[in-house]
Amino acid sequence: MKDHLQGNFTKDVWLFPVRLPTWLRHKSLRHLLFWSALLVYEGLIWGMVDGDFNRRIVTSFIELPIKMMATYFTIYFLIDRLLMKRKYLWFFNTLILSILGFAILMRMQAYYLIYPVYLPEATEVPLFYFPKIFIALVTLYSLVAILASFHMTKLWFLHERATRELQEIAQKLQNEKLEAELKVLKSQINPHFLFNTLNNLYVLTLKHSDKAPETVYRLSELMNYMLYESNQPKVFLEKEIQYLQNYIALEKLRYNPNVDIDLNVYGETSDIEVAPLLILPFVENGFKHGLNKERDSGWLTVDIQVKANTVIIKVENSKEMAGTKTPHLPSGIGLENVRRRLDLIYPGRHELKIFSEEQTFLVVLKIVLSGSDRKKKREKSLSGKKTVL
Repeated sequence: MKDHLQGNFTKDVWLFPVRLPTWLRHKSLRHLLFWSALLVYEGLIWGMVDGDFNRRIVTSFIELPIKMMATYFTIYFLIDRLLMKRKYLWFFNTLILSILGFAILMRMQAYYLIYPVYLPEATEVPLFYFPKIFIALVTLYSLVAILASFHMTKLWFLHERATRELQEIAQKLQNEKLEAELKVLKSQINPHFLFNTLNNLYVLTLKHSDKAPETVYRLSELMNYMLYESNQPKVFLEKEIQYLQNYIALEKLRYNPNVDIDLNVYGETSDIEVAPLLILPFVENGFKHGLNKERDSGWLTVDIQVKANTVIIKVENSKEMAGTKTPHLPSGIGLENVRRRLDLIYPGRHELKIFSEEQTFLVVLKIVLSGSDRKKKREKSLSGKKTVL
């Protein structure tokens, strides 16, 4: 992955994230141009200062190999092979030794090749005269430091780009996983729930109950919403509430009429859109852990409130008595999936809190609405009333 990204990076950029002309995308050509420009600068520009162009050009040519060796050793060995691989002790020790070594080489070069021709009097100073070595060090590594900083900048851009690409890949995989899980939820109704509903419907038809047609209608509405309408990225909150009404009404057929199950809606809901099937896992969890064991007791309350630009959803249920064993029941996409969906759909705009007490279980979800979450609808609102199920 790293080599692949480096390859792509150097095709488009050198030191900065800008596209270079085709003829400049060859690394060797760019380096050749740089060192040539350095010779021009040192030979011609500095020659204009004292008028001695010949000495400046020759000196620049003589010093060039050591400058190139010090630069490439620092960049491609010290930085790439030691520092970038976190071999810090080796890096610092080798850096110090290389600085001293190249500074001494540059001093020896000047002493034996340049001074005898252009500055004979300078040879009267000893070869290993510290001030002269220090001047050579500063002269050489002022250039190396600049080029190394450019190289580090390029590596930083490369690292940032690689990190961003990996994050995008990870995010894409997570989105695809969540989308697949959501599609599973949308494409099927909980088999256990469907079996119980059909069984209850069978009993109602045998009794010629007036509730049988209503049950069939609610089941058809629920399946239609689950399989078709919820395929949209967002649905009207009223549609989601109607779906919950049908779901709770069908589930309530299994329980004693005295069991307290309420769905309450407060505030104006007609123009609000939300992600589909977002509340269902909390309600399913309430039936599974709050009412499933004791069908003659227990309670479940769902409150949906729209207040200013915030939707507040509370699902609270009683918990089964301690010591009662709970067999495994399907629970849809589950609470963890809901957390991930919220992070993706409402990043920075939601707050989910779960309180598990000894006798109660409470989920509180707050969603801050944006401009795209509101859309006018002309149908009758469900706001400001308690829905009796």
